[in-house]
Amino acid sequence: MNRINIDELLEILPKLIRENDTVKGAIISALSGVVATHEDVVELTRAMDKRFEAMQKSMDERFEAMDKRFEAMQKSMDERFEAIDKRFERVDRRFDHLEFQNKEMKSILENIQQSLERPFEQFGRNVIIKLLKSEGYEKISLEPQKLKDPEFFVSDNTTEVEIDGLSLDPPIIVEITSILRTKNKIDIFLRKKKFLEKSYEIEFRGFFLAASSEFSSEEMADIAVKLRENNCELINL
Repeated sequence: MNRINIDELLEILPKLIRENDTVKGAIISALSGVVATHEDVVELTRAMDKRFEAMQKSMDERFEAMDKRFEAMQKSMDERFEAIDKRFERVDRRFDHLEFQNKEMKSILENIQQSLERPFEQFGRNVIIKLLKSEGYEKISLEPQKLKDPEFFVSDNTTEVEIDGLSLDPPIIVEITSILRTKNKIDIFLRKKKFLEKSYEIEFRGFFLAASSEFSSEEMADIAVKLRENNCELINL
């Protein structure tokens, strides 16, 4: 005889009692020791149905109470998140205000820098002119130029090539910056030089003049070597 699984029996027994009168009768017979009548089965069924109804009602009430607790918790969490959202909105407005102020300040600084760079560029051109005169070039003029680069040879972002100082006789190109911050500026300058050589079909001599830089002396030495390899000189004031 197979061993009866009590847990499984208890799980399915209520369903069998509700749906199968034979099972109900067998249970009543086992409990009373006599054969149950139809009335006994009906009465037992009613009693058990009432018990299950009471259990169901109790469970419904518990679940309803739990639902109310969850609703209260959800409402409290929603209110908290709403308060947090409002705080973030205030913070965002503050950052937007600061960003606007930073943009305004940046614009002011850029205008100041441009106003300072114009006389500095002329100073730099004068330095190169004096240097060339010491080499025997008596009549030389270096002028800023803006050229068109429709093939984007110099830069991927613009077709305009700005040259701080240009001379065709002798062929000279000059780049002037107050502070050398990136090596990419050197690369762009060398592309400008190649652009001119391609346009005029002559070889240019280059001068890169910087008042100061953010590089170490070793890095500046490497930059000077790179320029010299491309027929350019670094003038670090």
